[in-house]
Amino acid sequence: ILMAGNDQLNESKLQTVLGPEARPSHPDELKSLTGAGGGSIGPIGLNAQSPAAQGFRIIADTRLKAANNLISGANKDDYHIMNIDLERDVAIEGYYDLRTVQKGEPCTICGKPLRVVKAIELGHIFKLGTKYADALKAFFLDETGKESPIIMGSYGIGLDRILACHIEQSHDNSGMIWSKALAPFDAHLILVSSKSEQVVAVSEDLFSRLQLAGIEILYDDRKDVSPGFKFKDADLLGIPLQIIVGEKNVVNGKVEVKERRTGERQLLDVENVLSYVQRYLE
Repeated sequence: ILMAGNDQLNESKLQTVLGPEARPSHPDELKSLTGAGGGSIGPIGLNAQSPAAQGFRIIADTRLKAANNLISGANKDDYHIMNIDLERDVAIEGYYDLRTVQKGEPCTICGKPLRVVKAIELGHIFKLGTKYADALKAFFLDETGKESPIIMGSYGIGLDRILACHIEQSHDNSGMIWSKALAPFDAHLILVSSKSEQVVAVSEDLFSRLQLAGIEILYDDRKDVSPGFKFKDADLLGIPLQIIVGEKNVVNGKVEVKERRTGERQLLDVENVLSYVQRYLE
């Protein structure tokens, strides 16, 4: 595999070309096959060094296409050959994209500098080729009437990875901040004053009406937990919208709603809570 000296081989790209069975040579294999150790091998006269190898396949990275005035090892330790012209001197089987891109180099499409960052694999695509189509005899007729195997592929999506990635990118010091699209519940109903019959009645009524409207609601009706703990837990869980039912507001026919992401709060008439939540979710 011929590479420019300052490039690194990308083994994933190489396996796409050669298949998953490809592996690096061990030092003793390299010596016996080429006549030299690492750093002194090259494409000139390579096959002559090893009749037992039955000939090497030589492929190259696309950056070397039509390259000349090159230097490589001479298949003899500590010797090199200069002025190599790949088109003249080497029988290249094919040119492929084999190198690892580097941070800051220009994009081949737009020319802007590339940015290299660590990422989380949220999904992946497998090219299956015709392996299973051949086994299952899954054929189709093309436009000429010829029977050919279906070229197949598959994809997978990591649901737990999506959630983990979302939480990593969407949180604050108080806890998670779910987007409406991914949140496990649409809204979080918090019963603040469990000792007040009026507050309990309003909370139960809201819970029933929200559920009947198809809104997925998390209802915190714990009686042995202080309001402060409930508010802390609500921010930790990060449901997008909090509906806070407390005695101070209920006596005036109102409840408080809080948007988790912005922290914005407002008072609503009890009878308007359902329509507000529906509009918010839309």
